[in-house]
Amino acid sequence: MWSKDDSKKGMNWQEALAYAEQKNKENYLGYSGWRLPDAKELQSIVDYNRSPQATHSAAIDPIFNISTIADEGGKTNYPFFWTSTTHKNVKRVSWAVYISFGEGLGYFAPPHTSQDKELMDVHGAGSQRSDPKTGSAGDYPQGNGPQGDVVRVNNYVRLVRDMN
Repeated sequence: MWSKDDSKKGMNWQEALAYAEQKNKENYLGYSGWRLPDAKELQSIVDYNRSPQATHSAAIDPIFNISTIADEGGKTNYPFFWTSTTHKNVKRVSWAVYISFGEGLGYFAPPHTSQDKELMDVHGAGSQRSDPKTGSAGDYPQGNGPQGDVVRVNNYVRLVRDMN
């Protein structure tokens, strides 16, 4: 069972876990057992027939409410959403997977050119990427990885619960 609404604000991964805990204490929508979905679960509600470029909407069924954000280029876009799927700690930084229901932005320059990096949709709606669980997006001014994936750290949450 999915929550129709998202968290309406960005938060780091630990805050996302606390958000789920708080919703359980509140008996959100009359239920407990709410949690962050794993990457496969969250990927399962991506609607690949929808996207900002194709339908001017998020890549999710319109039965779900989804927040909008001003992205790194100042355009209206859709937030990244945390999952419970994590990575092994690398260089004292802990990372977790997110799913993009809007553009999968990155700071990219074509290889073997002197062209400046440009903010563009390098992965597309429905992409699975990773962000550090804590810290500041300002620590990654050129993004992460060879394609300069945008790093937000404060991603949104869509809760799920098992139907028991």
